[in-house]
This record gives sequence, C-alpha cells and structure tokens, in this order.
Amino acid sequence: MNNLTKYKYIILQSFLIFGFVSIIMMLYEFFSGHVIFVASLGGSAFNLFIFPHAKGSHSRFVIGGYICGSVAGAAFKFLYNFVSGLEFAGTDYVLVLICAAAAAVATFLMVTFKMLHAPAVAMAMGLVKDPDCIRTAAAAIIGVTILCLCRHYLAKYLRDLT
Repeated sequence: MNNLTKYKYIILQSFLIFGFVSIIMMLYEFFSGHVIFVASLGGSAFNLFIFPHAKGSHSRFVIGGYICGSVAGAAFKFLYNFVSGLEFAGTDYVLVLICAAAAAVATFLMVTFKMLHAPAVAMAMGLVKDPDCIRTAAAAIIGVTILCLCRHYLAKYLRDLT
C-alpha cells in the first residue's frame, strides 16, 4: 500500500471512530438524560477500526471482554460499598487496592474464558467508583456491541493500519 492510500485509510478509519463514538455517546445522553462516560469505549473503537482484521477485534473478544470486566467491576463496586462504611476504610488506599483487584479479576476472567480485550479491564476499574455501575456496564456492553456490528459490516472496506 503506498503512502497516499495508507493516509486515506488512516483518515477514513479515524473519522469512523469519531463518528461512531459520537453517535453512541449521543444515544447514551438521549436515553439516559445524561452522558454516561465510558472512557474505555475509545480504546475499543481504536482496536476495532485501526486493527479491524486482527483476532482481538472479533466480536467474541470485545463483547466477552466487556462482560468479564462488567462482572468484576460490579462485584468490586459492591465490595467497595461494603468496605467503605467500615472505620479503617476511610482512606483512598482502600479504593486503590479494590480497583487493582477489579483489574486483576477482570484479567483472570478474560484469560480463563479466552475473551481478551484490554480496554474492558479499564472499564472494570472505573465501575468500582461509578455511582450507577450496572447502568454504565450495560451501556458499555451495548456501545461495544454497536461498534462490533459497525466493524463487521464495514470490514471489507477497512484495512489493518499497522
């Protein structure tokens, strides 16, 4: 692929990320009344549209990774809610340790079930401090499902940009 063609794909696929992430964030706002900010969605969009033909960009890995991350994040959110009411847990160190544990368990689940997707580990950590973690997890899974569908139907027009 020559440089002009390569830059054409870089621009196209970058604008696809902008367009799809913008639409998903607007849908979040429309249906929930406020923007549900799922930062890991950007990392997933990067993987899906910059490396669309890589094994890790297949829907099974992306959606499965988010399910594993959601389970770990929600579990540690409930643990954090319990522990934060205890006398010794008044420090931010407890939050740091619980977020790290959520990341470790999310990674363990992804590796165990062979559904590796790194941005979903970040989402698991974010869910620990999220006031409405179940809604955010559901929104994230719906969002990445939409991204996966878009990547699937556009795959023949996309190139891996390595």
